[in-house]
Amino acid sequence: MTAIMEKSPVKRRTKGEQTRKQILHAAIEVLAQNGIKGTTHRAIANHAGIQLSLTTYYFKDIQELVHQAFQLNSAETTATAHFAWQQTFELLETYSKTELRKVALREQLRETLTELATKYLLEKIKNQPITLAVEQLLFSQVQTTPELRQLAKTHREALLAPFERMCRYFNKNSAEIDGDILLTVFTQLEYKNLGIEFHEVDANEVYEHLFRVLSWVLKLK
Repeated sequence: MTAIMEKSPVKRRTKGEQTRKQILHAAIEVLAQNGIKGTTHRAIANHAGIQLSLTTYYFKDIQELVHQAFQLNSAETTATAHFAWQQTFELLETYSKTELRKVALREQLRETLTELATKYLLEKIKNQPITLAVEQLLFSQVQTTPELRQLAKTHREALLAPFERMCRYFNKNSAEIDGDILLTVFTQLEYKNLGIEFHEVDANEVYEHLFRVLSWVLKLK
């Protein structure tokens, strides 16, 4: 006898959950535009197009609202980054450790990885400027807002993990240092280009920076 499998019911968000998420996304956008000091209940309500009483109902404390907005931004950023890295890891998994030690293959991979990294970084600058701005704000606030320190640390660790994993394919003994340097170059390029129009971003400069740092990671001249 064939057992009939019942489909699990699709969990739908309640109206309250939808409103909370709407408020948090509005808070993320206000943070990107106004910074922490300019992120108030009223500014968030105006941006979301909802009544002020709703923001104060769901988040009585503005500090709690801001903190949860940073948390949501962090979660969405790392989830997107994890998905973007899959192509790189799938490519590297097709080679054995012996093959990855060959200079000719490393030179070929340097070109491919630089192209993938440049494309990913440019798309991030173009399509996620708000996310990047709030991420940058999070890191800049750890000295003046201690309660954000642990979140910033956790967020950076999540961003760093795939960089370390990639570097481990080429030199596992220095993967932590190599990954940290690579992440630093990535974030510097992202933040540097946040304040300009996307059509003014120098794609060749981005490529050259990534090519150089990947040459170093892959131990190539």
